[in-house]
Amino acid sequence: MKILHTSDWHIGHNFFKVDRSDEFREFFNWLIQAIQNENIDILLISGDIFDTYNPSNEALRLYYDFLNEIKDIVKKVIIIGGNHDSVKTLLAPKEILKVLDIVVVSGSSEDYCEIVEFEEFNIVAISYLRDENLKEDIKNLYSSKIDKSKKNIALGHLTIHGAKFGESEREIGGLESIPSNIFDGYDYVALGHIHKPQIIDKHIVYSGSPLSLNFSENYTKKVVILDTDTFEYTFLDIPKFRDFIRLKGSFEEIKNQILEIPAKSFVEIELNEVVSSFDLDELDRDDIYILKKKIPYKEIIKKTTKTNLTSKDLIEEIFGDDEDYEEIKKIIESLKEKL
Repeated sequence: MKILHTSDWHIGHNFFKVDRSDEFREFFNWLIQAIQNENIDILLISGDIFDTYNPSNEALRLYYDFLNEIKDIVKKVIIIGGNHDSVKTLLAPKEILKVLDIVVVSGSSEDYCEIVEFEEFNIVAISYLRDENLKEDIKNLYSSKIDKSKKNIALGHLTIHGAKFGESEREIGGLESIPSNIFDGYDYVALGHIHKPQIIDKHIVYSGSPLSLNFSENYTKKVVILDTDTFEYTFLDIPKFRDFIRLKGSFEEIKNQILEIPAKSFVEIELNEVVSSFDLDELDRDDIYILKKKIPYKEIIKKTTKTNLTSKDLIEEIFGDDEDYEEIKKIIESLKEKL
């Protein structure tokens, strides 16, 4: 049999309030095609299905539409909850989805582990653990589920010692790491929680998130395909559905580079010189999202404070080219009076 391992979908994720539903649809369309092309029998999703505890109706619709499309294509779908997932959201449709051969482990105190048995192997699906007592005994929790007469596959949503993570994982927290020996005796471990695809040990693998969630995640995203006859696995590249681009340099350099950026891109700009807001507006394009524009105001302050300038002179030096200069001046004068 062939298994596809993925995780950390974060359905409903907005970046700087930009809706990303189209990207999720593109990913799901690609995933369905990949499952058909690779003749996948079992789909494993290792947590963080949704981005928030209270996913929007659109996020729920994307999730259920995908499961409805996939139910006749694979033999089994196994889903575990992650730290971003609401137990109630995953638990509510559990019994209905079971009829469709979709196993959901929500992460409640009564529903944190499920063993799915096949002829040659078992899959031990353990959700993100919120119960501190279970976390303390996590090694025994996994080892007690091993069937030594078969091959064993584990699902988990956690951080293993040595995992490499970036800015987006730091933002979400909950990265207390656990030694890899908790999975001694398992033949493959399908992990979620870390967004960068990576191999921790020969049998312990993070598939990573399918979409970039931060500018630091501008690398190739992947899913993992496991052959249960040999227990060998390969990574399959996911196409980019949107570029995350950081531009650094002078105004003229960035002005030229911005013309080459693909449509729909998320862009962060860092200028090495001070320009007016009027000049900054020249960098805008209707078909891309410029989410950050950084200007080195601190350098101006360092230069000007070396002279005997008054506060009024400083304001003019820093904001003089700003179209809202007069309004800024009034606000600062008002603050001075209050002080």
